[in-house]
Amino acid sequence: MTFRENKTLKKKLLIIFLWIFALGLFYFCLQSIDLNRAWIEFSQADPFWLFCAVFFNACILLVWTSLWYLLLPKKYKAPFFRVFQANSYMSTSCNTIPFPGGHAVGVMALARRAEVGHSVALSVLALDQLMEGFAKIFVLTLVAIFVPLPEVMSQGIFVFVGVVVIFASTLFYLAHRPPSVKEGQSATSWTGKIKGFVSGWSVHLEILRDLPIFSLGLFLGLLMMCVQTLGIWAVQKSLHLDLPFWAPILVMGALNLATILPVTPGNFGVYEGTAFLAYQFYGLSSESALSLAILQHVCFLLPMVGTGYLVLLLQTTSEKQSLSEDELVADET
Repeated sequence: MTFRENKTLKKKLLIIFLWIFALGLFYFCLQSIDLNRAWIEFSQADPFWLFCAVFFNACILLVWTSLWYLLLPKKYKAPFFRVFQANSYMSTSCNTIPFPGGHAVGVMALARRAEVGHSVALSVLALDQLMEGFAKIFVLTLVAIFVPLPEVMSQGIFVFVGVVVIFASTLFYLAHRPPSVKEGQSATSWTGKIKGFVSGWSVHLEILRDLPIFSLGLFLGLLMMCVQTLGIWAVQKSLHLDLPFWAPILVMGALNLATILPVTPGNFGVYEGTAFLAYQFYGLSSESALSLAILQHVCFLLPMVGTGYLVLLLQTTSEKQSLSEDELVADET
């Protein structure tokens, strides 16, 4: 067996293991549930509030695209719609294939659709993850303030904050460190190539050297968390549950910790299991918790996955029409 075949086999085994883990978590949630009662609650959801949940989750893409547009270096600004196309492709990929495939698609899509190059696209993704990390810290801080947390979740918050601090410190250091390899200078060794790439890539982290733009980026990151929390709140309203204001924040915080790395496509199983356990921690019945978990995920996936396919369909149709018009003009001449 060659090295490549061995690597492919290990990857397949890892994916199978992750799916078994996700399905096992989902099965664990179903053990104590009266499915007939859960279906009755599920089918009685108010369509108006479900539409509101889908709308709030769709707003995530608009805010997310605005963040990407802001994070682009000034001399690489691209049309907003092209950035939106790339963002929608990444959103669809992140919710259909395991980590890190979706992020790789996002870098490729931004580099090609916005025509900014791979180093710029990678810097935008790194800064995006940084802003998202700070926003998640804010949400988790609110959870820690308003909710008495179990020991496991408290430890998870501590670890997550530590990871974000290390990541942020690294990016700030690279943003303020002058490149050690001059532009146009070639390197032959692997170490030199990596050093040259990192040095050139760090130049595009200019937002970390601009306090007003950095602050606006943080605001957009928080706004993304806000509209996603509103989506969770709308689903809770759809089942006519009168929960306290911190209930959506609790669920949002738990999901932020559990879905940091999307190990299964769309976080299937992991998302439902986490939301289910969070609602049970609050005190809801198993049937209500399951209905909320499934409805939340559906209302989240509809815009986050469907938008990418819709954009791709429109793009393909537009390109076919342009090609037909070009052929028609060529025939006339």
